Amino acid sequence: MSQSSNKGFPHTMVGERTTPRSSVLAVLRDTSGGRRATQRERYQRIIDASMELASEGGYEAVQMRTIAERAEVALGTLYRYFPSKNHILVVGMLVVFDDMRHRFANVVIPGDTPSERILFVLRKNTAVLERDPKRYEALVRAFMFADASAAAELDAFVHVVNAMFAKAIGVEDVSDEQLNAAHVVGDVWMSSLVSWVAGRQTTEDVIEHLDLAVRLVFRNLGG
Repeated sequence: MSQSSNKGFPHTMVGERTTPRSSVLAVLRDTSGGRRATQRERYQRIIDASMELASEGGYEAVQMRTIAERAEVALGTLYRYFPSKNHILVVGMLVVFDDMRHRFANVVIPGDTPSERILFVLRKNTAVLERDPKRYEALVRAFMFADASAAAELDAFVHVVNAMFAKAIGVEDVSDEQLNAAHVVGDVWMSSLVSWVAGRQTTEDVIEHLDLAVRLVFRNLGG
């Protein structure tokens, strides 16, 4: 993907493999090829500060100067790491979803069919919105507005979500057809989250919409 999209779920090529958790964030936190420990620690403070501000006041509360002050870094240093607050929040969203994926990696996902297992994963992930609505409103808005500068992070996000869906489908080798179906579900998921941010859907509406989409998409792929 050469640039990000604000209209839905960014797509990888059919058949592209997922990236392990250890490398997803390591690549993003060490893009210079060898940041020192102090630089990595500074990077983490910036991410943490942006997430705290998002929890406190939503998207509008996350401002570059305020992030710099909270993270105790110079504003110029912040801009050397990230060109915009959207970029920072997209990284935050990637971290959240990668942690979700990691929690599913070594457990048996309940359900008799791929659609039941994918719905279980989606319900669990969607439920986190209610725990910290201001933060997740900010993360989804950043995802919508991110530009090409966050392409690497958006690509990594696709890898993470694909890994969750592949685990939920429950087969060792996910077929192209199954991966395409998962992409459609991802589109519906992100579209529903955008509607949730805009106040047009409740979390219950999001889950109901996902339930219908997953069952329709997977009805000819093992249910």
